[in-house]
Amino acid sequence: MQRQLARFALLIFLLELPYPARAEPAPGAADDLVQRIESVLRGDTAVMKVSMQIETPRWKRTVSFRSWDDRHGSRSFIRILAPRKDRGTGFLKKEQTLWTYLPRVERTTRLPPSMMLQSWMGSDFTNDDLVRESSLIDDYTARVLDEKDIEGTRAVGVELLPREEAPVVWSRIEIWVDAERLSPMLQLYYDEPEPGKFELLRRMQFSDVREVQGRPLPHKWVMHTLDKPGNETRFTIDEIEFDRKLDDSLFSLANLKRAEAVR
Repeated sequence: MQRQLARFALLIFLLELPYPARAEPAPGAADDLVQRIESVLRGDTAVMKVSMQIETPRWKRTVSFRSWDDRHGSRSFIRILAPRKDRGTGFLKKEQTLWTYLPRVERTTRLPPSMMLQSWMGSDFTNDDLVRESSLIDDYTARVLDEKDIEGTRAVGVELLPREEAPVVWSRIEIWVDAERLSPMLQLYYDEPEPGKFELLRRMQFSDVREVQGRPLPHKWVMHTLDKPGNETRFTIDEIEFDRKLDDSLFSLANLKRAEAVR
């Protein structure tokens, strides 16, 4: 941990230098920055209550849910709280498999990998976004980008490219963080329709940063799908707790079917 902090401190120092005097970031600094981002947004575990507002040119809806994320165990669980017609619907990701449960028909379904890019609950987020199928640090290689100004704030960027044969859905991701607070500001998602040619498909902006258990955590996330003008999904964290010990029974098919336990 001390070695990681030293490398990251060196990265920030180098970014403070005028461009002609700037050296290459220290080895491992990019990975340390990605670790920092995942720690801020996810911790070792994270338990959240979230309100999600979905807006399209034709309709609007709000979805409320609770989620349990075990980053190191590569497990996650989501239970829908509202609207009433979706209450009790559940999503379980475990051992690279995604399951969903629909209480209205009392049916459990295993979703194939081909559905990871499908819209989640009609939003601009995907199944992959919500169940954390991919890991930024495990599935991508990182490279520090030149700093830039984002709405008057100095930002440090990192580029993520997939590792060979990694089970990911994006060909390139850029993440930009506030260089002083080290809180995420902007995340960009790219496809690669032709070798070496990247196309920006989605843009997520973070705001309303508040301190939570020593983390500068953005409480509002806004996702835009760029080929769907007028679409917007706003993700608001109502409650969150990091690093709570999570019982193994939570991440089970038996629990997935317990829609009556919703609260």
